[in-house]
Amino acid sequence: MSFNEYIAAQFANPHGLGGRIVMAVMNRQNAQMYEAAEKLLCPQCGDAILDIGCGNGIMLQMIANACDCRLIGTDISSDVLKSAKNRLDGMGVELLCCPVDDMPLEDATVDKALTINTMYFWENLASGFEEIARVLKTDGVFIGTHYTNRALKTYSHTQFGYRMHAENEVRSAAQTAGFEVEVKPIMGGRAYCVVCRR
Repeated sequence: MSFNEYIAAQFANPHGLGGRIVMAVMNRQNAQMYEAAEKLLCPQCGDAILDIGCGNGIMLQMIANACDCRLIGTDISSDVLKSAKNRLDGMGVELLCCPVDDMPLEDATVDKALTINTMYFWENLASGFEEIARVLKTDGVFIGTHYTNRALKTYSHTQFGYRMHAENEVRSAAQTAGFEVEVKPIMGGRAYCVVCRR
């Protein structure tokens, strides 16, 4: 496995020492995305908020510090969920190890959901959006934040294991799942937020 393949695999499913290093890099690189997603999500006290691909829990910590919400984080990496558990100790956050298209949550139990830089690793874009629509309440909102394909291609590791979706493909998958969709460019057009409303 080449270095770039290793880095790509760690971004997809962080584990071990390499995963801890990658998570630290992600938290720095994603800072503007976290801020944009939180602003669009507009968390309110009493909301049930789901962070899909929560990593080591930094976004959940930001929301917990902002208001009193029911917080749920999912990730496919049990290693990063251990880090999230340590970070969020005492905050009452529920952490689940699962993929986006198979979340052990009841129908219509989440007010707001978000994900940062995970869509590249979803097995199936359509089934991911369908599952998010299932767990969201009527009038719920989902914020999906990620880099444009053009920006992704500037990184050498993204040629391995990243599924690059055109903006219209993301929009179409969300609309097919029943969402009204608005796209908001951020970071000077290097990234964008897909704002999906039920």
